[in-house]
Amino acid sequence: MTVARAVLDEPLLLTAAERLARAHHAQYDPSHDFYHVERVRRLALSIARSLPEPVDSLVVELAALFHDLLDAKYLPKDAPVPTAHEHLAGFWAENGAGLSEERRRLVERIIENVSHSKEVRRIKEGRQTEWHETCRELHCVQDADRLDAIGAIGIMRCSAYSALVSRPLYIPPSSSSASAEDPSTCALAHFDDKLLLLHERMRTEKGREMARRRTEVLRGFKEEVEREWREAVGEE
Repeated sequence: MTVARAVLDEPLLLTAAERLARAHHAQYDPSHDFYHVERVRRLALSIARSLPEPVDSLVVELAALFHDLLDAKYLPKDAPVPTAHEHLAGFWAENGAGLSEERRRLVERIIENVSHSKEVRRIKEGRQTEWHETCRELHCVQDADRLDAIGAIGIMRCSAYSALVSRPLYIPPSSSSASAEDPSTCALAHFDDKLLLLHERMRTEKGREMARRRTEVLRGFKEEVEREWREAVGEE
């Protein structure tokens, strides 16, 4: 007897994926809420359309919707981080009819490897593989996520997360009132530590193009903050 093969209903699958992402991110602060996910989703699809080679847009969209499901910084300290396969097993069982095992595993692999900090660690430890360097679906989501960390929206997200973790927005390097605090721990220092460097890690031409402009926004903002401090202490 021939068993009928399940037919993939992409709109239905994406609706379910969006529902899961909305519910998951409802618990997060504005720096990692569903609006962030939606921006990454749209940017990733826009980047995918710009590529000369064929890209699996469904995989890109699913991975973008799920890219922050495993964000360890929102878990209790020392809590185990589930694998993407563990986290999505129930979702696939309920909503994944017609989606091949290969595509499911690719979505899971992307969301486990999209993180910038994890990539930096992989490269430092010599664990960056050919797949990391060649998977265009991964690159679309990586670039989209990094683009949302810079520019005007990136500044707002950095401020929102800083407020959540009680990180000072700016510690002047010569401030006597802040002498007990390390200037490198403030939100503005995060610009130099990470945000101003992200444009160097873009994987696509469109990602690099957008990152250049957004990086200039960051530089201008940082210079203005420092200028306003100099005005406050009478140095300008």
